[in-house]
Amino acid sequence: MRIAIGIFVLLFGGLHFAAGLTQFKSQDPAARGFAVAMACGGITLVCAAIIQLMGHLSGGQDAISAATGCLLICASAYANGRRSGNFHPSHHIIRGIIAVLLVIGVLVW
Repeated sequence: MRIAIGIFVLLFGGLHFAAGLTQFKSQDPAARGFAVAMACGGITLVCAAIIQLMGHLSGGQDAISAATGCLLICASAYANGRRSGNFHPSHHIIRGIIAVLLVIGVLVW
């Protein structure tokens, strides 16, 4: 189960890292700032997943790293949606639920 959770965390982090990189081309400095935050969250999440898969840290330390990455991702996505005026609450709620489930998965396994 630990491997499955690790793969999902890798995919979630990698997807948001790629999303941050695509937003970095924007002319708006605020959008670039949120893109950097999202990319950093994705990198943090990918690193947490790799460490979790290798089994070097306890579940609590992995979960703190995963929670930090998810918080950066969710906060920057929320702020970017508010800034652009294209805000869909259901999209952010689903992203938040997935992030919480991934952090719980890392904590338990």
